[in-house]
Amino acid sequence: MPFSLAAGTFYGFNVFRSLLFTNNLTSIIIETMRIFVGIRLDEAVRDRIAAELKPFKAIANSIRWTESRNIHLTLKFIGEAAVAKTELIKEALWTAKIPARTFTLKIVGFGKFPVGDDLHIFWAGVEDSPHLQELFAGIEDALAPLAVARETRPFNPHITLGRNKAHFNFKPLFELLAAKQDIFLAEFPVTCFQLFSSQLTPGGPQYKILQEISVEQS
Repeated sequence: MPFSLAAGTFYGFNVFRSLLFTNNLTSIIIETMRIFVGIRLDEAVRDRIAAELKPFKAIANSIRWTESRNIHLTLKFIGEAAVAKTELIKEALWTAKIPARTFTLKIVGFGKFPVGDDLHIFWAGVEDSPHLQELFAGIEDALAPLAVARETRPFNPHITLGRNKAHFNFKPLFELLAAKQDIFLAEFPVTCFQLFSSQLTPGGPQYKILQEISVEQS
């Protein structure tokens, strides 16, 4: 079944139109968008992280850094979803009875993936908590009936700040990383979580909030 892709908009949000051709040459247009569930960080928290990143940026120009306004904590990456399914996901998150409540999120230290001498992901650490795990589990339970696959690995909360694909001498960065691995960055109350859309552009991803859900409401 061949298909073609075209970009478009849906209520102000970027979508892709997949034009599918069936065996009898009937065409079906499916509009999709790239979505995920996460926690938007307060502006003061994002500014604090951005300030601590400055010395890293000065010595590691091969890393593609996340723009300050885009810094967030991903709870559940969903991927490409049809617009109609996105509406069902919004309803499921809005009506789910997630056993969570307002809690404090603590951001501590910088790190990287993988271990060893390479660097693919540069991140800020998130202190794990039962409330955060309950929120993650509740989101998984809410989306499972919509055929959104559950994660196969344990939830390891972290905030992605940069990505790298190039070979680079990271020794100076690793030395700085060792000195900053336990630095306290911020803490703030989590009162809500969000469903985001993500548009991939040459300048990096652009995020928009599709829906915001109070943890007390859920």
